[in-house]
Amino acid sequence: MLVRITMFVCALFMAATLQAEEFSENKHYEVLDNPASTTPEIIEYFSFYCMACYRFEPIAKELASTYPDTFKKSHTSGLTPKPGMGSKMTQAYSLALMLNKEQAISESIFKQQFGQRQSIDTQEKIKDIFIQAGISEDDFKRGFNNFSVKARAKQMDKDARDKNITSTPTLIVNGKYKILMNGFRNSDDLIGDLKLVIEQLMSKSS
Repeated sequence: MLVRITMFVCALFMAATLQAEEFSENKHYEVLDNPASTTPEIIEYFSFYCMACYRFEPIAKELASTYPDTFKKSHTSGLTPKPGMGSKMTQAYSLALMLNKEQAISESIFKQQFGQRQSIDTQEKIKDIFIQAGISEDDFKRGFNNFSVKARAKQMDKDARDKNITSTPTLIVNGKYKILMNGFRNSDDLIGDLKLVIEQLMSKSS
């Protein structure tokens, strides 16, 4: 009986080892030339104007549920339907975070932008989204122009530049490891594989 248990444990260990070894540098992840974060973090860099980000939302929500203290999102300003709107949308996301309305605002923006195919291409349309979420017009105007909101938006843009974010969605683990989504094109369980590679990369940083 003891021999069987030992063999079973060894088999599990070998399976876990083989599974971890499936994820390799430059195929499934890239090591960035940046210092690792001092605390564990998983950041999804995304844009409200990105169809792939809209489709990635169920996975993002699953990762947020699995890593509630570690998973965060950061809006990027590169995609824009009109000059300046990418930055305004980053500012809107910063305001949504400040108001603790991130989930409701995000769902409304994505739904209108892609579900209803109504482009949110003016600040007025952004304001309407916030009003629908229960934020008064005056509170939106004050908040949108708030110094802290603008500073947070600028920090998100700087962080995206520092991490050389050129496409969305992009996942970066502990500020050091960029997950290469193309490496998971043939995955039969994308959420499961992303969790496995995240665990592998977190263990590298510990």
